[in-house]
Amino acid sequence: MRPARSIVAVIVFIGVSCSHAPDTFAALRQATIEAVPGTLGYELLPVGDFRPEIAPNEDYAALTGRTDGTVMVTLATVHDIDYGTRWGPAWVFFARDVCYATSKGDLVSPGRSGNDPCSDANMWVQVIDANSGATLGSFSAYDGSERWAPDRSGDPSQVPGTTRFH
Repeated sequence: MRPARSIVAVIVFIGVSCSHAPDTFAALRQATIEAVPGTLGYELLPVGDFRPEIAPNEDYAALTGRTDGTVMVTLATVHDIDYGTRWGPAWVFFARDVCYATSKGDLVSPGRSGNDPCSDANMWVQVIDANSGATLGSFSAYDGSERWAPDRSGDPSQVPGTTRFH
């Protein structure tokens, strides 16, 4: 009977230990309900104590490789107020200096005459499921101040590792 109690005690200990692991991406969590600027009815919602199963590193690197602008990320649920649609919990990426996406998904600028009409005010928003890594949706946004950033719980420089999530 004692071996069975020991096994149960070890299983309970492991379960409790795993459930209290540090939140690696705590700094990237959306802190408040916040409208996405320059959109018609998209807002970011906090995800509570949700723990993502995938890290944003690979998608972040892919986006930074396709734009000259800054890429920011937050862990949130995207809510389309007009249609009531919710995407997430998800990694929500904001790529600046992007005008639109091609049908192939590449981020490109329409400037062909040498004068680039794009600026940091133009943003492409990519929503990636934080459990499966599947693309949930994307849309354009516009921030005339060129300084907007999602209201995250902390500074992305707090995130361990080499990736800086602006």
